[in-house]
Amino acid sequence: MRPLILAFLGICCLAAHAVEGVGSEVPDKSICVSLTTQRLPVKRIKTYTIKEGSMKAVIFITKRGLKVCADPEAKWVKAAVKSVDSKSKTQSNMLQTKPTGTQQSTNADVTLTG
Repeated sequence: MRPLILAFLGICCLAAHAVEGVGSEVPDKSICVSLTTQRLPVKRIKTYTIKEGSMKAVIFITKRGLKVCADPEAKWVKAAVKSVDSKSKTQSNMLQTKPTGTQQSTNADVTLTG
């Protein structure tokens, strides 16, 4: 019985490894084969990368990890890139802002009774 269970577990591991890349439109080490013409909502885009080569493309990476190739000359792609850049710049500025030593907390003391 044990060899049968071990063989089943081995097959499951191999199947999981073989299916690992399913679900993304652009594998990590490949170039874009086609470009989408369908607009991608900016709120779903986490980041992007620009690929040069035989086919220039902007690869948007969604919050779910999906990679979508788009035409870098399309108006909606340029607007989305600009929006993602401004959003990341705003977040970067918020992280760099630190309170000064003269600022004091205005929270009142709270006494808990149990």
